[in-house]
Amino acid sequence: MSRKQRINLINFSFLDHKAELRALFRAKGRREPCCLVESETDFWQFIGKYEAMMRATGQPELPQLLSSKELSSPQPYHRTKHLAMELDEEQMLQEARGEMEAQFRQLILIYLDFRQKEKFQRIRKLRQAQRSLPIARFRCDLREALDNSRVLIVAGDTGCGKSTQVPQFLYDFGYRSIACTQPRRLACVSLSKRVAHELLDDYGSRVGFQIRFEKSRTQHTNITFITEGLLLRQLAVGANLDQYDALILDEIHERNLFGDFLLGVTKCLLRARPQLKLILMSATINVQLFHNYFQEDGARLVQVPGRLFPIKLRYVPPPALELIAGQSGSSTKHQSGRLDPAPFVQVLSLIDQQYPTSERGDVLIFVSGVNEIESVVAAVEEYATKQQHWIVLPLHSGLALAEQDKVFDYAQEGSRKCIVSTNIAETSLTVDGVRFVIDSGKVKEMSYDAAVKGQRLKEFWVSKSSAEQRKGRAGRTGPGVCFRLYSQAQFDTFEPYPAPEIHRMPLDTMLLQMISMGLPNVRDFPFIEAPKSEQVEQTILALKQHVNKTGLDKYLCRSIFDYSAVSGKARKA
Repeated sequence: MSRKQRINLINFSFLDHKAELRALFRAKGRREPCCLVESETDFWQFIGKYEAMMRATGQPELPQLLSSKELSSPQPYHRTKHLAMELDEEQMLQEARGEMEAQFRQLILIYLDFRQKEKFQRIRKLRQAQRSLPIARFRCDLREALDNSRVLIVAGDTGCGKSTQVPQFLYDFGYRSIACTQPRRLACVSLSKRVAHELLDDYGSRVGFQIRFEKSRTQHTNITFITEGLLLRQLAVGANLDQYDALILDEIHERNLFGDFLLGVTKCLLRARPQLKLILMSATINVQLFHNYFQEDGARLVQVPGRLFPIKLRYVPPPALELIAGQSGSSTKHQSGRLDPAPFVQVLSLIDQQYPTSERGDVLIFVSGVNEIESVVAAVEEYATKQQHWIVLPLHSGLALAEQDKVFDYAQEGSRKCIVSTNIAETSLTVDGVRFVIDSGKVKEMSYDAAVKGQRLKEFWVSKSSAEQRKGRAGRTGPGVCFRLYSQAQFDTFEPYPAPEIHRMPLDTMLLQMISMGLPNVRDFPFIEAPKSEQVEQTILALKQHVNKTGLDKYLCRSIFDYSAVSGKARKA
């Protein structure tokens, strides 16, 4: 094809000349191979659609290319004059040897311009979403509170955006070394990815995470999402955490053993480091308790309303489900003691009957532990062989990160995800697209069993605050429905907040950790809710009987603490 002959897409397609045109993807003047397009497959799909559009609009003949002088003149109008993308011909573009290659070079520019505008549009939507979050209206309040106080308590309802936005606010305020603790490793990874994306730093190092056996943090990282256990480990090694100028303790309502210990340590740390800023965050926090605890440090409180869509609440204990579904009676537990998955399948059947798949919406099921997840997943997968639009996914802290990430993928149109989870999905992470929540009302917690003189996981009813958190997961992205597999009367008997783990667990591992950190005076440690003095004295006496304190070095304490971190992971599974 000669240079002056015009290309007509009626009898020509660039797709037929892929082999000879592929060389034009390589940038000129580079020692290492550099491709102008990120994905050749995506580029050729774009070319096919572009050619089809030109034919459909009655413009199959590609316009003649303009010279550099013509491109610099605003008149007459030509669409190539309005491309936002420009490449240095001498440095980037291969020389065109004919009309086809010249037009193809132009199409590369059109493609790059299209993708750039697409990215700008996504960024615009991202910024609009950030501005629409309830916490965005409190940005100035947060800054004023931090300027005038060392301790800030953020009581933000579910969906307000505190976990992703507050670290970014601190970065914008000038803090350059921020640690944000999370009770679970999955939350650290998912939040670091999200915050990095919002800061347009997906492939950079400004945002990182640090969990057990894995980290993406570097010496240039400004925002680090870290588990509570690893921050305590850093405290044991680095004394005053001089590497951080701001600490964010997120999800402090969970009240696990080392979470309460970390609160006491940070209270001591505030006296050693007057410039340190401490931010406490939770959705179901006992505001009065935490505010009184840090009152002498001048704690300021900022309450942020949530952004919840309307949620329809339905109490459907198993007998009621059987009446609705018209099935014979069954109990919540099998005779073997294992969880009976039938009520969960019955609720899925109700959802299929009352909400067609054309109305998008995934299901999130809360059960107490891994064994219960396996029972429900097996039953739902059997049900899904008949109703083939269900995608069944387990979610617990013992899964590999790649398996956990599957719950964040969007289901195809006409399909629904059914995510069966422990309380890991209650506060630690948010799965978009959930419209239905099925709450068993149960949770497994570590407690001391006097019969075996050791710790074991036991099943308990959740607290009212946890039940409300679970319900709130149905109203994050649109109106939802929460099915509670217990009665209103049972709910009314629930405790308002979870019982602190420090009141029902042996204190030996925590006391050993305190000794390793140079905090030997256990009796005067500032616990937010101190254990009974008898419990402390019994633990000290037991340690004296079984451990020779002169041989208790820091290595042993770290080993004990590592064991407690592993048992804590099992506890939250």
